[in-house]
Amino acid sequence: MYTTRMTVGTHRFTPPRGGTPGTQIAIPTVKGTWGLRYGQHAYRFMDFGTARGLELCISHRNVMAPGFKRLAAAAATQGKTVSLARCFSERFHYGFNLLEQMMLMTVPHTVTPLGGARFLVNLWSWYGFFLVDADAGTVTYHLLDDQHGDHVLGSQQWYDAATDELYAMSYSLGDSFARIEDPSHPVAFRIFKHKLGEPGTETVWQGELADYMHDILVNRTRQYSVACELGMYQDARGNMLPSKVLVTDLRRGKEWVLDRFMVAAHACFNPQDASVFYISNHNFEFEHSNLFQLMKKGSYAVKFRGAASIFKYELTPEGPRETGCFTREDFLRLTNMHAFMHRGRPLIAAMGFPDEIFIIDADDMSFIRKITVSDPVTWKHGWSKQPALIGTIAPSPDGEALFVQTTGSFQVVDLHTGEASGRQDHFFSRICFNHMAAWGPGS
Repeated sequence: MYTTRMTVGTHRFTPPRGGTPGTQIAIPTVKGTWGLRYGQHAYRFMDFGTARGLELCISHRNVMAPGFKRLAAAAATQGKTVSLARCFSERFHYGFNLLEQMMLMTVPHTVTPLGGARFLVNLWSWYGFFLVDADAGTVTYHLLDDQHGDHVLGSQQWYDAATDELYAMSYSLGDSFARIEDPSHPVAFRIFKHKLGEPGTETVWQGELADYMHDILVNRTRQYSVACELGMYQDARGNMLPSKVLVTDLRRGKEWVLDRFMVAAHACFNPQDASVFYISNHNFEFEHSNLFQLMKKGSYAVKFRGAASIFKYELTPEGPRETGCFTREDFLRLTNMHAFMHRGRPLIAAMGFPDEIFIIDADDMSFIRKITVSDPVTWKHGWSKQPALIGTIAPSPDGEALFVQTTGSFQVVDLHTGEASGRQDHFFSRICFNHMAAWGPGS
């Protein structure tokens, strides 16, 4: 990989009350401006020990520019033209035009903490990721070099603090574009390890699997890895094709592919048992939006396909075994979920649309309660006003609170009362189709 230092705008602020001292939070957002809802990336960092907050802003244009020629070359192999002249006529994944396609691929999506005030921001599926150093106030763009051909990165990386290595994913964008016409087309995919600032990578797994690889994690014994696809492809009858989940036994060289999920976007391990993990089965698909809607809302239209669900699996020598499932009719558009300990009890917090958090028993997968995020303040964006929607959540390291980012505010929500013990409103929107991270004492 090669790196380039980004020009960033910085804004310092004081975090709201309610966070445990020593806790640090990173939230990747898209920040609205006076004339454009999708104008900037805004990476927010908060340290509740020092009462320090820092927002670093990057032009979305500067995020997209590196890699544009590679995108055009990959599309050309499938007879598609990437150009300003055809940015609204050519159709890509999900029926998206070029503008929608690039907005999706370059949106900031997940955070990988590296310890202290350093963290990675991973894009949805692009040629690089960002290293943010809040102490230095810098952002560095890490981009795949030419030896990786037409590969783009998956949406997440996992950091092994013991070895200072990152587990990452990449897949062939040319193969991905071929799936637009033939969803059964095989896609070259790999999992690899790398260290920041060092040349070369070590391949962990490679073969043909899927595109839009969305999440990767390794259990704490370092024996198993789980990688999830977020495909949303349909067959000729309009039925959703199952997403794939790759489970790999890194010690014995075995692998299993699970494909019973509609949209298997994310996974997490049980905080007590390294052999138990959960898979979030989303229930929506992306739809093409007209330009006015896209610019006004700054996000994509979606279509619900029934209730979402969370599946529980146990890892055995013979492979993953399903042991439980949680779902409800009102469990809509699951995007974030976290398994964590709360006062000696393993829980799952899962986000539902438009403003709800479901609390679930991580052992028996039973429903405990719902928290409705109160955000009556409408945020302003130039001349328009819209209700704020929940965008991402994360449990505090001590398990006592939930951090919640909406389009209009950041909140610290008490897990028992459901009330905000701290809150900070935004004048401009912070769109969060992504995942924040919180770390510190108790992590």
